[in-house]
Amino acid sequence: MNSAGSSTRLAWRASALSPCGMRSRSPQSKGWLPGRSRLLLTLISSGALCAGRTAYAQVRDSLAGESAAEALKKSMSAEDYNLRYGPVLLKTGASLGLNYTDNAFYSHTPKQDFMIDPEATLDGLWQITELNSLRLSLGLSYERYLENQILNSDVPLVNPGSELAFNVFVGDFRIRLHERFSYQEDLFFNSLFGNDASFYNLNNVGIFARLDNQVGFDADWDLNKVVLSVGYNHEDFDTSTAPLEYLNRQSDWFTASASFDLGDKAKAGVEDQAGLHSYHHETVLNDNWRNRAGPFVEVTLPQKITMRAGGGLDLARYVATGFNNNDYTTYYGYARISQETRFFSHSLAAGREHLLGDLANNLRTTYVRYSIDSPILRNLDLGANLSFNQGEEFGGAYDEKFTYYAAGLHVGYQFHKYWRADLTYEFRRKESNVPLLPFYRDVVSLTASYSF
Repeated sequence: MNSAGSSTRLAWRASALSPCGMRSRSPQSKGWLPGRSRLLLTLISSGALCAGRTAYAQVRDSLAGESAAEALKKSMSAEDYNLRYGPVLLKTGASLGLNYTDNAFYSHTPKQDFMIDPEATLDGLWQITELNSLRLSLGLSYERYLENQILNSDVPLVNPGSELAFNVFVGDFRIRLHERFSYQEDLFFNSLFGNDASFYNLNNVGIFARLDNQVGFDADWDLNKVVLSVGYNHEDFDTSTAPLEYLNRQSDWFTASASFDLGDKAKAGVEDQAGLHSYHHETVLNDNWRNRAGPFVEVTLPQKITMRAGGGLDLARYVATGFNNNDYTTYYGYARISQETRFFSHSLAAGREHLLGDLANNLRTTYVRYSIDSPILRNLDLGANLSFNQGEEFGGAYDEKFTYYAAGLHVGYQFHKYWRADLTYEFRRKESNVPLLPFYRDVVSLTASYSF
């Protein structure tokens, strides 16, 4: 289920159980950095204590837990790390991208530009015990525009996907502590391929400087035929772009699910996602809470086909009473199907959901997305994607109905053990019932990458 949910401004005083069952006090801090750091250190230290106590003396092994642990070990052993500092393994890489766009400002009056994009990546692995590991993924880049230099950043960008994660296996439990962080200034990032096609419904914006940090955990309790899962994320979203500072917020996300095995190839269950959102300035967007819950089913068919579908009740409630179109009670639904063959892999996703709005309190979207990848020749791979998003922003003083179309092509060639070249094309078009908001945008990118 994709993200949806927001919060009422509430003063929470609660204590939490650490993974070992030790009681610890929740951090109380108004600043995102001190509170975030204390929470992350508490989670990791608690997980490390549990790992140390149980790594060599587990009461019994969970069958599904064993499978998950073995899969994690195989994935880690298959990765090619090129540096070692004591027990820490590191993998580094670098790339240089050349980009052209005919609409740098996402405007109905487009302006073209060329952009140079150097990037450095670092992946780290600290294997604390046989099953428990601390991992770091970090991507730093810089975007240099040649014509519209007002778009140039003064600081490096931190790519989405950057993460500090700690995996712990304790008996029948798998716990994953994480901190995800990013700093971006573009409206779209890495949304061309796959089913994650998130975007901000903003126009005539060249710079959207934003820091997004999420710290929390996911835990699975494997009871053989039944798997219970819970998760929590505290998110701090801050932008320094003056006209958009009304988007600054703190959010608490909660997830829970129970899945039941219906055989070797099928499972069904119920899932729930809730969110509490508090905005720093309620000039445009308002504090609210929302919840989404319903059943789901997942089936693995012959020919390596996987299907998952779900749906249920979707609702939101707002504290502000000045507008009568904030609250909603409706439904959500989604279906995803993917297949891997010898010659290609592809996926199709469709759904209806409500998200946090960018110009109004709510964003309702109905989407269809398709992507395909194929390694047609040795060292050569092709990819393509198509997506359709029909949405409406509502709640508050603003209302807009719009449609996004997106398409892309990708060609990648591994011409040396360490060298790779990628050529991509991306097209986006927005249609809107509000004058001056429709736009189209083409982007062509050529990237050369080196893995040390």
